[in-house]
Amino acid sequence: MILTDAVVGLIAAFIGVALSIEMHFFGLRWLAWLVQHREPKVRRPLLVVLFTIFTLHLVEVLLFAILLALIEAGGFGRLMGATYGGAGWFVDHFYFSIASYTTLGLGDIVPHGAIRMVAGLEALAGLVLVTWSASFTYLMMERLWSDRLPTKTETEMEKED
Repeated sequence: MILTDAVVGLIAAFIGVALSIEMHFFGLRWLAWLVQHREPKVRRPLLVVLFTIFTLHLVEVLLFAILLALIEAGGFGRLMGATYGGAGWFVDHFYFSIASYTTLGLGDIVPHGAIRMVAGLEALAGLVLVTWSASFTYLMMERLWSDRLPTKTETEMEKED
């Protein structure tokens, strides 16, 4: 079987999407457990949630950057406008991956070959994972801050009527 750029790109993209969803799922499950079973020494649990989610997203971006670099090293695509060779080579892949994951799409680096498929599906995965994180953060805020919000008693509500 001859591997075309499209096939290589789709395979790499599906690997990246599957691994990032799996990583995100277990990361959020761990955070939910941590919030539910937290010890008193965790003083600011919401900050732990936010920093962990941010770290999860960075690791997912890094995963896609590694896939992009492997595709380019295999000769199935390349990033035009990127720095080739030297220390900046992988940094460009990471930068392009951030732009794709966040759907920012600046356009200063342009994908060719199999990398186009990965960039497109990375953007879709990033959109889903960022919104998943936002929903999770909202639920954690609701759980952690519900005891601190003032609530009206039934008597107070009856007086308003």
